[in-house]
Amino acid sequence: MTSIDDIHAGQELPELRKELTIPQLFRYSAITWNPHRIHYDAEHAHEEGHPNILVQAHLHGAAIQELLMDWLGADGKLTELSWRNVGRATPDDPLYVGGEVTTVDAETRTVVFEVWTRTEESRAAEGVAAVELFD
Repeated sequence: MTSIDDIHAGQELPELRKELTIPQLFRYSAITWNPHRIHYDAEHAHEEGHPNILVQAHLHGAAIQELLMDWLGADGKLTELSWRNVGRATPDDPLYVGGEVTTVDAETRTVVFEVWTRTEESRAAEGVAAVELFD
């Protein structure tokens, strides 16, 4: 990470690419006690009108958090993260995770981001995050 003086609105974080697999999505459902079958049963997902099993909403949030923490490292802390799913993602395609600086407050050492996940076709989740940089 760079100094707060080197961070500016419009700056994009290096994009994170996730290659999620069906076994990973099954395990994520198991460890989060998510019983909804669209996350691990392709036939059931098809019956509900989905092209395949779907990436869990909270996995989008976890991927966004991973992106931010990779960028931040030990130089600060994540103080805010909210997102909403606006599309769907499946294990058929890579999931891209991105963020762009919207506000930098040098006095409070706070950086605010627009954050998202996306597939090749469209956004899957979007939200806002903030970090506080240590001195």
